[in-house]
Amino acid sequence: MSVHLDDLCKDYHEGRVVPFIGAGLSIPFNVPDWGDLISEIAEKYAVGDMSFVKSAVEQDLQRYNYWQAIDALKNYTTVQEEDIQEYIAVTIQKKIKKVENDLLHNYSDLKEMDFKLFLTTNYENLLHNYLQCDLTPILLKDVQFNTQGLFDQKRVCQLHGTTSNYGTIVISKESYRNLYNDKKYENILKLVTGTKKLLFMGFSFDDQFIRTLIKEHKEFFRTKHYILLADPTPEKVRQLREEFGLLAIPYSTKGSSHAEGIRAILQAMSGLSSMVKNEGENTSTLNHTIVVGAGIDDLQKDTANNLFYKKLKIEQIDQSLIELSSVFYIASEEYIRELKRAAIPLNIIDMMLRKVFTKYKERYADTYKRYGNSEEFLAIVHSSLKEIDYGRLKQLLKDNLADEDEIRGLIHLLAEDEKLEVWWGEKRC
Repeated sequence: MSVHLDDLCKDYHEGRVVPFIGAGLSIPFNVPDWGDLISEIAEKYAVGDMSFVKSAVEQDLQRYNYWQAIDALKNYTTVQEEDIQEYIAVTIQKKIKKVENDLLHNYSDLKEMDFKLFLTTNYENLLHNYLQCDLTPILLKDVQFNTQGLFDQKRVCQLHGTTSNYGTIVISKESYRNLYNDKKYENILKLVTGTKKLLFMGFSFDDQFIRTLIKEHKEFFRTKHYILLADPTPEKVRQLREEFGLLAIPYSTKGSSHAEGIRAILQAMSGLSSMVKNEGENTSTLNHTIVVGAGIDDLQKDTANNLFYKKLKIEQIDQSLIELSSVFYIASEEYIRELKRAAIPLNIIDMMLRKVFTKYKERYADTYKRYGNSEEFLAIVHSSLKEIDYGRLKQLLKDNLADEDEIRGLIHLLAEDEKLEVWWGEKRC
């Protein structure tokens, strides 16, 4: 990891870090980014004689010049600022989806961290929903209290508007200028950046917002701030430091996901990583509270709309086996939730899920590829997981090893992740 990680950890434990959340953290929830939204707006409004505008917009989007793309739409088509704001709000609300598996995103990770103030440029309220703050989200420009109180209670401040009030959405260069030329807004942002150190998460190196914000408001960023980046080149890391004053904390996505890479950094910040060094050492500091798991009432949950259920259904697997798999899924979902509540480090949970996924791949190779029978494949996977060898996990989890229902359900929990390609045959949803 980065040479700056130790400094970030120190700042975090001294209460000096404020997470600044970008659109990247909402991708697992199917929230479209600026580029996708603007491209869709162009498809809707740049029609007939105005079709040439679509080409111009696409060129601007390829250069990450979102504002110029919006200006082209406003200058050459009938679309107005309010139309764009409404379209963004409606589209996000329509496309956003629920993610049952907390391992697929980082909002649950942030909930476990000791942060008070969260800043975000996102328009939806996913961050607030997962943090379960007592205080409702507030637009930074609407703060009407002593600004020192920003750091007293856990809260989310949205910088660029919210879908629940689409007229507040900042998307064009004109609306951005109006916002940041407001002296009150400028003073509040200056207070935050002057007394805390921002941790940018979910932003790309090419993000127009970061570049404009820091370049045009360098007086806000005289202290050092951090940014988490996936697989940046040394040149990009150097450019971020020299041009924007940002210290890059890189993470790798090779053989991993963005959520896993970010989670590893957050765990390092909170000190969890030191608890599981070498996968089996230093286990004395783990929380060994015995988790209870799912009860009879939990089994009433309807899973028919879940992806794992649909994957079983399209292979025409017997309904009784699908219902049994649903019981396993519910048990494993509650088991993982209880492990997190018991403060079991997430990388230990990841190790267990890796074992489950590996066992599934083994059975895919020696059972399904050989016989091509989905029901037999499912039964063999369940049987193999029931007898799985936990290895060093026995020592790490001690009294919290999954029972036979929970361990069999974990493969269905993993099937919720589209990227992992957990299927029961050749058909696809």
